[in-house]
Amino acid sequence: MLISIAIDFRQADVATRERFHLSEERLTQLYRTARSEIVTEAALISTCNRTELYAWVDSDDPTVVERAVQTLARRWMRTRVEGDQLLQTATRRLGVEAARHVVRIAAGLESQVLGDGQILGQLKAAYKRASRGHTAGPVLHRLFETALRAGKRVQTETSLTTGRNSVGAEAAITASQRFGNLENARCLLVGAGKTGARAAKQLHKLGARDLVIVNRTFETAQELAKFVGGRAAPFETRHVEAAMADVVIVATGSEVPVIVATELARGRESCAAVGYDLLLMDLSLPRNIDPAVTEQPGVTLVDLDTLHQPILTAETMRRDAVPVATGICEDEIGAFMEWIATMPARDAIKPLREALEGVARREVAFASKDEGVAERAASRIVAKLLAGPMAALRRAVQRGEPLDAQAMMLLEMFSPVAAPEPRTIRTPRAAAAKPIVASAPIGDAPVAPPAPRERRPSMILSPEQFT
Repeated sequence: MLISIAIDFRQADVATRERFHLSEERLTQLYRTARSEIVTEAALISTCNRTELYAWVDSDDPTVVERAVQTLARRWMRTRVEGDQLLQTATRRLGVEAARHVVRIAAGLESQVLGDGQILGQLKAAYKRASRGHTAGPVLHRLFETALRAGKRVQTETSLTTGRNSVGAEAAITASQRFGNLENARCLLVGAGKTGARAAKQLHKLGARDLVIVNRTFETAQELAKFVGGRAAPFETRHVEAAMADVVIVATGSEVPVIVATELARGRESCAAVGYDLLLMDLSLPRNIDPAVTEQPGVTLVDLDTLHQPILTAETMRRDAVPVATGICEDEIGAFMEWIATMPARDAIKPLREALEGVARREVAFASKDEGVAERAASRIVAKLLAGPMAALRRAVQRGEPLDAQAMMLLEMFSPVAAPEPRTIRTPRAAAAKPIVASAPIGDAPVAPPAPRERRPSMILSPEQFT
């Protein structure tokens, strides 16, 4: 049974999402402990708007599934009490609903920004992280491959991802709308990742000419600043740069605030900027701007929740593509669920497949003298041979029939057996001195005597012929 436990922007505000966010260290610990006797696979998706855990449980029993959910929640939060609090807020999904949700996430249909172009890359990164942690098995591999394929199809076959569709770009647009003309405004960007880069590019498009880029890695800040015609500043100067700015957008992966209220106040005092309008926009989760900054005169703080309304307005441009994107997702979900339904048939036929592939591989390798050719040819040959039996087993699964007897019958019928040893048939000693080897078993059939050989002239020379 596929299960998911999800916290996202739809049922939890940014403060609540912060409570259940997992740092890289915590995620590593979760992957070390998530798997058990009943939970055989696990993978976690973590973005600024959601944290969702997906797992495969080797049972459909509701009691077993519930126990797995409780265990995963405790491993996520590390204590029973916190795990119970997580489950009180989280959304649970089982089976096809869990599969449908992750596919729709990849397509951008479940994003805060409809058609969000960044979500596909974030999902791919989560999949790679689970693969490196060795917690994603065949089911989750198939699930994420299905989701990524659906996302790519939606991007190429629909207009869902066209136009402005990232939180960074929407933040820049909101800044332009709230502040007015950006040509004479100083804009500071803290964080030069994907979200920050999109914000910087959009600010540049909207006319911002005084762009300052701050990043922990100064070289990365320099590269982005060069691209948008701005300048890079050391990370340590961020509070002074923020005090002199009109618009500050923060988009980093820090676990603690990078803009602190006391440091910002000190910077504004030293720059004689107290009381001037300052728009701070926090695009991070956990939040990277200290909420206490709003106590300072002239300071306005916008976070992910506040951005939601202008984002909804931008969504209207892409709503026409939703039906087509939904159809693509349903096609991919149907294929995945069919694959899940035939898992028992594949497991039943696996011994036969392995046996046949072994024979085919050896025979082709003997003929071609090429192991690579033998490997590919063996897989194709066996796939064609087993297409019929596999279809029969799938029909049996759909009828609810047990597969043990049918799988055993297939093994007995098709599994390779050792070739019979040639039978040696000996004639009576008086008839011949050498054995005659038959090329195949002949049962009780009478053995015909050897045909008489043609008599040839003797080659023995007489004594007279020596002279």
